[in-house]
This record gives sequence, C-alpha cells and structure tokens, in this order.
Amino acid sequence: MNTSQAPNAVVQTPGFAHYSVAWSPFHNHRLAVASAANFGLVGNGRLHTVSLVPGPRGTHGMKVDKFFETQDALYDVAWSETHENQLVGSSGDGSIKMWDVTLHDLPIRSWREHTREVFSVDWSNIRKDAFLSSSWDGSVKLWTPDRPRSVTTLQAHLTCVYQALFSPHHSDILATCSTDGTIKIFDLRNPAYASGPSSNTFTNPVSAAVLTIPASVTELLSLDWNKYRPFLIASAGVDRLIKSWDCRMVANAPPSGEAIGGLCECQVPGHEYAIRKVQWSPHRADVLATASYDMTCRIWTMNPQPGGAHLLNIHDPHTEFVAGCGWSLFEEGLIASCGWDGRLCTEDDPEDILSSSLQTLYDFTPITHSTPGSIFTYIIKPTLLPNPNSAKVIELETPDPQPSKWDLHASSIWVAAIYLADHVEDLELHRYQDREIVRVLELGAGAGLPSILIASAYRNARVTISDYPDEQLIQTLSGNISRNGVSGIARAAPYDWGTDISTLVGVYGNQDTPENDVLFDVVIAADTLWNPALHQQFIQSLVMSLKRSPDSRVYLVAGLHTGRYTIQAFLRSIEIDGCGLAVESLLERQVTAAQTSRSWDVARAENEDEQERRRWVVWIVLKWREHNLT
Repeated sequence: MNTSQAPNAVVQTPGFAHYSVAWSPFHNHRLAVASAANFGLVGNGRLHTVSLVPGPRGTHGMKVDKFFETQDALYDVAWSETHENQLVGSSGDGSIKMWDVTLHDLPIRSWREHTREVFSVDWSNIRKDAFLSSSWDGSVKLWTPDRPRSVTTLQAHLTCVYQALFSPHHSDILATCSTDGTIKIFDLRNPAYASGPSSNTFTNPVSAAVLTIPASVTELLSLDWNKYRPFLIASAGVDRLIKSWDCRMVANAPPSGEAIGGLCECQVPGHEYAIRKVQWSPHRADVLATASYDMTCRIWTMNPQPGGAHLLNIHDPHTEFVAGCGWSLFEEGLIASCGWDGRLCTEDDPEDILSSSLQTLYDFTPITHSTPGSIFTYIIKPTLLPNPNSAKVIELETPDPQPSKWDLHASSIWVAAIYLADHVEDLELHRYQDREIVRVLELGAGAGLPSILIASAYRNARVTISDYPDEQLIQTLSGNISRNGVSGIARAAPYDWGTDISTLVGVYGNQDTPENDVLFDVVIAADTLWNPALHQQFIQSLVMSLKRSPDSRVYLVAGLHTGRYTIQAFLRSIEIDGCGLAVESLLERQVTAAQTSRSWDVARAENEDEQERRRWVVWIVLKWREHNLT
C-alpha cells in the first residue's frame, strides 16, 4: 500500500468548498468542479472549469480557466456527451443549469422542477442526449437539453436521493441510492410505468423499481456502476463500508411489487468517517476510488490476491472533508480529488498507484500501452534483423485523434498488436520467400506496429497499413512509416470497412494487371473484433482484399477484453454467412508465457476473472474454402 501526501498538481479556489469534480469526456486535460460558499450551508455557488498544464519534469500543473456564479450552492456537475463545451450543474435552490464554457457569465439553459436541493446530475454515455437529476425531494428526473420540462419523473425514494446514475451498459437502466439505505434499479422500459392515457410522469410520477437492494442500515451517500461487469454496483455511505453488489441475485420477486435482492460480493471497511463518493476505475474492472470525510481519497481493489490487501493507495493532500473524486477517462491511473478546503488535487503517477500495485502485487497484464501523442519504442528481435546494420528499434507516435473519433480506440498500443509483433514469425511469411513480392495488409492498424515490423524485417514485403479515413490518424501512420525508414516498402491508406478497396490496392496495379494479383497474400488485424455491429463490414473487407490462393491467410489477434461472446459471434458469422472463408486455426495463447496455448472455449466467460482474461489473446487463422478459390 502506498501513501501519497504531495499531489502532482493543486489548484485552490479560496472561499469555495468543493463538492464534485468531473473529467471531460472529450478532452483529457479539462475538468469541472462544483463548489459552494460557506460549505454549502448558505450563500452562492460556483462552477469552475480547470485545465491541466505541463509542469516541471514531466508532471502536471493546473489552472482555473473560468468560473460561473450561481445564487445557491452547486453540488454536482456533469459534462455533455454530445457537445464538448457544455455541462450541467445541480443547485441547492432546486434548479439545474447548463453552461457553455466558450461563453461568459450566464447559463444557456435552466430548469426548475425539483422542490428541494438537487444533489446529483449524470449524463448518459449511451443515450448521449439525456441526463438525470436526483434531489432531496426523493425524485429522479430524466431530461434532454432541448426540452423545457423533464421527460420522466421517478418517485424513487421517500427521502433524499443522493445519487442517480445511468448504467454505462444499457441506455434505459439507472440506479439510485438514498438516506433510506437502499439501492434501487429502474428500467425506463418497464410497463409498470404506464399510468394511463390521460396521465403523465410529471403529474403522476412512477415509483416501481425493478430491484431494491437493502444495502445499509444507515444512509447511502454514493454508488457507481462497474464499467466492465454490467450487473455490478459499488455502494458507500455513513457506515464507512465499501460494498460491491451483484444485481442479478433476486431474493424475492412477488407478482406485484418490487423485487428485493442483490448479493454482496465484497465488503471492505473503507475509512475512519463516512464515505462521500465511490467510483470504479474506467480502466480496471476491480479497482475503485473513494473520497471520505476523513480527509483522504483512497484506491482499492475488490479482488486482491489471496492474503493481499484491498487498499492500494491513500491520497492524502487535503485538510478538510474530501467530497469528490474522479478518474481520468484517458490516462490510466490519473485521479482528481476535491474537498471542503477548496483544493482540487490530481495524482498522476499510475506507475505507483496502479501499475506497481496491480501488475506487481497480483500480476495484472496491461491491455494497453502508451498514451495519445507519445512515442512508443519497440525492440526488434535480433533474429528478425535483415542485416547487422539495420535499426534495432521501431519508434511509433501513438495516434491522438479528434474527440469525435475517440470511439475508434486508436489512441493506444493494444496488447494484441504487441503480441502479433512478438510472434510475427508465426505468420509464416517465409513461405513466400521465393516470390519477388508478398503483399500484406493490416486493417485497423492504429499506430501500425505489426505491419511496420513486417516492412522492416521482410524486404520482399509490400505492406499497406490501413485505418479509418481520419486525416489526423492517417497522417500519424504516414509519419510512423517515414520515421522507421520503410517508406519504399509500406504505405498508409485510409479505408472504411465494407467499402470499395481501391484505396488499398490501386497503387499496385494498372488496367492490364489481373484483378487477383493486386490483392493481398496476408491480411492481419489486432483487436478489431470488439464491435459486433461492424463484424459484417469487417468480413466483407477480408473477402474483398484477400487473394484467392491456397496460400493466402488472414491472421486475427484479439485480447479477451473484447469479450468471449463477441469473439464467438464473429466466428459464427464466418461460418454461416457464406463468405467463403474458413477457420484454419483457433487458439487461446498466453501473453506472458512463450508457447503456452489452449483450445478456444467460449464457456470460460462464466468463470474467469479480470486477471485471468488479461493473460490471454485469441489467435485466429482464416483461409479460403477450397471451392471458393476460383
């Protein structure tokens, strides 16, 4: 366990106690803080927007960009998921306000339906156009920015609702926690919500939860959905305990009325005083952070090694109650905390907090490496070097795409790409050594590690390195090709899966070249199966680009963070859609152990934990069925 007393960056807002901090989902350097004068008991509030700035020796600094005054305390803040400069705040006067940080002074919208303090707001990362509010009046309201009134009102509890959160896995599921000690889960599709043709949920609010979890005998102050396990919720409150709940376990489900249930998977004594905030890490399935009235922010694992401790780190820079904490969405291990001392602090040493604690203490294999815009260095194995004077390393700039393209997940070097590079000999490119040219294509290349390695090691290779047609992404790929001296062998190509492949093959042929000769002998892809909605387009691209030859192969590597059921859905699509491709080889291969492999088994999804998933990748080899070669 580590204790950190000196934060990497601090910003002070004199006269205003902080209640909540939120990282922007668009910019990795931008935060917002909700605050109140006189500790929120009386007086006005303030919304601060803050930026991380470069500090000495590679550290972070912080500066306040601007602030917006309110007539009452601000208790929570949430960034819009559709507009990078907009955010909403919840106020002690029962109102909700929206600001645009490019404008000054006044909010651009305001709503007031709650009859008491609004204590939380949460913007859906799935619905994008909807956000929630919860209040001391016991209600939860669903809003969209373009409507003057709430869309739905839930009479969630009879007493104060401290927090209401959308599920990060389903757009219609939300959870609440209250002074009554319960967690309630609501499904907005539930037919129990129908109130008749002449009524609506504003005048007749719904109150039927699909599940009620009696989580504590005291007040529950905070909860959070796990980002990797759809049915897991963490809770914390006045009893000072951190609990994780499996919401699939229902103990009592009467024909009419609310189901009661929830299985407490883990209970950890958390702090010396009440826990004000709990939040799961967006990068680790078992790690969470808590903020407490004992003036500390702490990092925990809910799945320690046998005999190991739950507590990983104590972040201890505050001199008053710590009311809020939040993980950066982009930089693993970077966390911010805020408190009644008016200090916003960040701790940005993931090596201390997470890498050493998670990987060293209990062997968590990282699934991503590098950060957006940074340089990643890969050491080439000596056996691959074409001559002793060749470069011994590959240097890659990690792509840093625009916020609108972050859903491509191209801003990291993924473990599957590194594994593919480490095992490039298994592509059996030596089979083509008698050919003047072997054509290789990488789809969804990101930084292009495996294909640039192939271009460096196999001089008869002609490599096309492709990714989504985003100008910044393709420019980074082209720069990586030049940086590593393979411009005559490799080229970057913009390509959207399922579309015409002329951008991939046009450079190789002319009108007299047989069509099959400009296609590719080998197609590779690493971590490209994570989105089932794109499986058909991806398969179409494989079919269109792979040369119809008995020697042609497709090599796919997928980390198990993709999800076993998602990988199985892809394999099923290959079998049933008549594309002409067949699975030649299908193995699970251990990332950290040479030559350790086992057969593929989707049923392992039911029993393996996060630690075990990270140890394996799936190695898939496809070839043409014999009757599809002509």
